[in-house]
Amino acid sequence: MQKIATVFTILILLVSCKKEITSNKNYAQLSGKITNAQDSILTLSSQTSQKTLTLNDDGTFSDTLVAKEEFYMLTHGDTRTFLNLKNGYNLDFNFDANDLINSIKFSGLGAGTNNYMAEKMKLENEFNLSNPGSFFELEKEEFDKKLNAVTTKMESLLDNAQDLDSTFTAMEKDGNSRFIEYLTTNYDAQHAILAPIAKGKPSPTFKYPNTKGELISLEDFKGKYVYVDVWATWCAPCIQQIPALKQLHKDYEGKNLEIVSLSIDKMEDKEKWKNMVAEKNLTGTQIMADNEWHSDFVKSYGITGIPRFILIDPEGNIVDNNAPRPTDPALRTLLSELEL
Repeated sequence: MQKIATVFTILILLVSCKKEITSNKNYAQLSGKITNAQDSILTLSSQTSQKTLTLNDDGTFSDTLVAKEEFYMLTHGDTRTFLNLKNGYNLDFNFDANDLINSIKFSGLGAGTNNYMAEKMKLENEFNLSNPGSFFELEKEEFDKKLNAVTTKMESLLDNAQDLDSTFTAMEKDGNSRFIEYLTTNYDAQHAILAPIAKGKPSPTFKYPNTKGELISLEDFKGKYVYVDVWATWCAPCIQQIPALKQLHKDYEGKNLEIVSLSIDKMEDKEKWKNMVAEKNLTGTQIMADNEWHSDFVKSYGITGIPRFILIDPEGNIVDNNAPRPTDPALRTLLSELEL
C-alpha cells in the first residue's frame, strides 16, 4: 500500500459532517468479509480509542463499535485505509487483503462517504498526492498537465459521488481547491529545489565517518542500489523504524542492496550515537554527517524532517528522493520492481 499519512488525510480530518442520516442507535454496526485474509483480526483505531474485530474462519466478521471519533484507521495485516464512522451506521464492507485500496466496497447506512473516501484513496495513489514533490520536480509543461488531470478527476469524483452529506461536500471542494492552490503557488520555489534531485538525476554524494572513524562515501557502493536512512538518536519516529530496517537488512543480505544509515546528530553527541549503534546492534553501514542539518548531503536533498529515506541506483542516480519507509509495504514492492 502507498503512503497513507498524507495531504488527503489532512483534508478529510478537517471535515465535520452534521446532516448525514443515521439511525438512533448509540453504536455503529459493522459487518463484511475479507478475501485472502492475512490474519484473524481487523483493528479500528482513532486518536482516542482502538477496537479489534475478530474474523471467522471464512473471513467474515460482525461486530459493533461505539464511535467516539468520525474517522478511524482500519488495519489488517500490512494493509490500511480509513473509515468514516458514526453511531447509528449499519456498514457492510468487503475487500481483498491482497489489494485493499482497489477492492474495498461499502454498502448500508454510512456507505456514501466511505465509498467516496475509497475512490479518493485510489486517486491519491494514481497521482502520488501524498508526495507533492512528485509535482514540483516536473518541468512546467508536465506540471500543468498533471495538475489539470488531478483537478478534473477530483471534480468528477465529487460530482458523481452518491449520498454525501452537504457539509462534507462543501468542505471537500474547499480542501481540493486549497490543495491545488498550494501546488500552484509553491511550484516555482519548490521546483528550484527539487528539480536537481528528480528521479534519474545524479545523486548528491557523501563522505562521512563510520563508528570506527573510517570515511565512507557513496562511490564506495558503485554497482549497488543504496537505501539511505537519514535519522538521529533523538528522533522517536526514526527509532520506530529500526526493527523494520534491521529486518530489511536481513531479508536482502547478499542481494545487490546496501543500507546506509546517516545520523545527523550534533557532533557533541557522537558518543551517544556510537553507543546506540552498539546497544541496538544496528546493522548496515552506520555513518555520521559532519554538520547535522547543515551537512552538504542533507541540504542537497532539501531535508527538513526525519526520518527520510532515499534510494539510489547502481550508477549513482536517484531512484526515489523520498522513498517509502521500511515499515511501508510499498518499499518491498519498489525493490521487487527493481528485481532485487
